[in-house]
Amino acid sequence: MKITNTKIYDTVKEVVGEDSLKVVEFLKDKKNISDFKIAEKVNADIHDIRNILYRLYNHNLVSYYRKKDRQKGWYISYWTFNKKRIKDLMKNLHYSKIDKFTERLQVEEANRGNFYLCPNACVRVNFEKATDFEFKCPECGVILNHQDNGKTIEFLQGKIKELHATNGFAKMGHGFAAAGNGFGNGHSIVGNGHSNGNGHKINSVTRSNKVVRKATKAKSSKKK
Repeated sequence: MKITNTKIYDTVKEVVGEDSLKVVEFLKDKKNISDFKIAEKVNADIHDIRNILYRLYNHNLVSYYRKKDRQKGWYISYWTFNKKRIKDLMKNLHYSKIDKFTERLQVEEANRGNFYLCPNACVRVNFEKATDFEFKCPECGVILNHQDNGKTIEFLQGKIKELHATNGFAKMGHGFAAAGNGFGNGHSIVGNGHSNGNGHKINSVTRSNKVVRKATKAKSSKKK
């Protein structure tokens, strides 16, 4: 598989962070470039550049060696981008996403038909927690609405099947990112949550070892 610039940038962005892209873009086709030179070319503070380089190094995306400057008397680091590492990271991300979806599916199936939502987007809780709250939102006091999470379960099952059908090199940033990217069919992942198919977007929150989800109120008018 050809490692394109898009695959490089998408992978690095997800693993290391968006702020590292400027360094990778400058460094990817060069060898043994000093951190001072990198900072100069990307117009950034040397301390910020070193922070990014060491984060890249922690994922084996760069290598470096140190050499003493005879005139100044201090050591300078020279950096090279490790393009071959991208394939391994793509595979690791792929299977990590399968694990995350599977874990979320287990939570949803264990609470099938037993989730309750706050109409004001405060919380999403399971039946046991809703009982503890007397079916009232613990934050705003409004009565919680029952939610059928069947569509959520179907969605997660479909995504797991889709990921298993690929070879670990699925296109990055278009449906397989673990957080923040849309998945089509009205579903999107936010943190460890996703929209439930009923117009609510879910964010994961844990309280007293119970699953609590924050929900974003749908634009459509709710039934009274």
